Amino acid sequence: MKNYTILTLLLFWTAILSAQTVERKDKETIQQFSERLKPKNSSVTHEVLETKWNAHNVIIALYDQTYVLPVENDPEQQTNHKIIGSIYIQLEKNTYRKTNFGTIDTEGGNPHIESVFFANADKDMTKELVIIASWEQRHYDFNGTLYGTFVFDYDLKSTKTDWKFLDKISSKLDGGCDCYERDGTNRKARFKTAGAVRKELARLGYKQ
Repeated sequence: MKNYTILTLLLFWTAILSAQTVERKDKETIQQFSERLKPKNSSVTHEVLETKWNAHNVIIALYDQTYVLPVENDPEQQTNHKIIGSIYIQLEKNTYRKTNFGTIDTEGGNPHIESVFFANADKDMTKELVIIASWEQRHYDFNGTLYGTFVFDYDLKSTKTDWKFLDKISSKLDGGCDCYERDGTNRKARFKTAGAVRKELARLGYKQ
């Protein structure tokens, strides 16, 4: 077990050396750091988090990015919103590896982040990133709030900078709609909180 851990760490740091790194300025807050590195046409959304992921110090930043569709798809050129994210993995005191995840796009409304946390959602030893998002729904047939769960995985041995979206487990954790329909029917979302998602993961056999 000890040899496996040492090998994993060696592979991780080897991958780090060839990946994108960014510097955090002295006395720069995590909010200022995330703002300075924000992508084009975006603003920081949700609380910037500083936490640990599998023994590594990380900063998690989510960005609300605006975009327009091609004219042939949207002649009115409306502004759309999507959420993308970055996880900055600390290597040294002020040096971080920049990794990315997303996209959480519009779904009948603009996306809103409800919760961000790590949990075990597959069979390996490292925890996955879990994002719960919501979208306000205002339609002729129904109104309410739609919930979705997005699970992302990252291989510590990889030289890639993008987290992989796990479609199958994300679908199993899809929240559904807290909605009131025009015919008087009410629908309730299943997964709206980190606690509800963790409980379902445990039921599916993933030790939390």
